[in-house]
Amino acid sequence: GGVSFSETVTVQPIPHSCTLTPLQRRRMYSTSVEVRHNKTKSKTEYRYDGYDWRNATEEWEMSVDMFTGELVHPAHERSF
Repeated sequence: GGVSFSETVTVQPIPHSCTLTPLQRRRMYSTSVEVRHNKTKSKTEYRYDGYDWRNATEEWEMSVDMFTGELVHPAHERSF
């Protein structure tokens, strides 16, 4: 198999950000603090994976946070 594309598509207009409510903007866009946090998190995970995308940790290799249900990369697990 390969990649294929449908001949028929539906175009969905995207509203300009100035037309969104403050709540919609908060849900759709990250703050600069969130972006910095995610950058640091990604760099930690990339370092753990040996700086090679081919060695990226797969979802089945991650644990699950018992409170949020989110996957946790092994780079963020703490030993107690």
